[in-house]
Amino acid sequence: MLRSMTGFGQAELETERFTVRAELKSLNSKFLELSIRMPRNWQHKELELRREVSKWLERGTAQLNIQINYKLVEDRITPINKELAVYYLNEVKGLAEECGWDKKELLNNIFLVPNVLLPNEETPDEEDWKQILLAVRNAYENFDSFRKTEGGVLCSELSKMSSSIFTKMQSLTPLEEERIKLVKERIQRDLASLNQEQLDRNRFEQELIYYLEKLDISEEKVRLKQHCDFFEETLNTASSGKKLGFIAQEMGREINTIGSKSNHHLMQRLVVDMKDELEKIKEQINNVL
Repeated sequence: MLRSMTGFGQAELETERFTVRAELKSLNSKFLELSIRMPRNWQHKELELRREVSKWLERGTAQLNIQINYKLVEDRITPINKELAVYYLNEVKGLAEECGWDKKELLNNIFLVPNVLLPNEETPDEEDWKQILLAVRNAYENFDSFRKTEGGVLCSELSKMSSSIFTKMQSLTPLEEERIKLVKERIQRDLASLNQEQLDRNRFEQELIYYLEKLDISEEKVRLKQHCDFFEETLNTASSGKKLGFIAQEMGREINTIGSKSNHHLMQRLVVDMKDELEKIKEQINNVL
């Protein structure tokens, strides 16, 4: 089943200590580009998380946001380096007295001094990490469900476009007969104006056969039908975006060859329509995983 590279999913999980909210979203891209935002005290787990999420995503420009809201006060506060804060406060007080500065704002500004507020160096609990991973996994499942839904819509649209190309190709058949008839009439008209005694019949027949072979598009039509059938089969396989792109390239080659041989205005109109459908296919394939 096709999946879209565009997706969105979120999940929230509550524990005794905290509530974790995970949000995952992505856009289409040829390669995987994963950006992760998570609380500072869990950033040592980023590499592990990146490896795990990369296995799920495969391709696309993705962003994972993790927010953790702690319930207990001791988990939320930032410790103060009291010894350093008192030292700086006394130093600044002395400087303020010497320079005649207002002391009212000293207490507020002292917390802007580096290292006065200490980072929380408590080792995170592995059980808490398991809960965070579970929230991320739940967000991914919702994200993947979104991608499958979008993929279903893409699959339906791509199938319609492929069928449209095949239908237009079939419409070429009656026009081929008309084209051959017009070519024969033109050749007979030109022959009538020639000196029949100077005409080399054997050479003429050889040239005529060569000319008609150059106009024949039977092989191109057979190959294009095979490509359309293969395209339809591939729509039902997972992670087939790149493969569908290669098939579309082959379809384009056959359509271009048909166009170069179709010296008939109605046939060329159908070729233009097939190219238009193919361009739509290529645009949609860019969003298929």
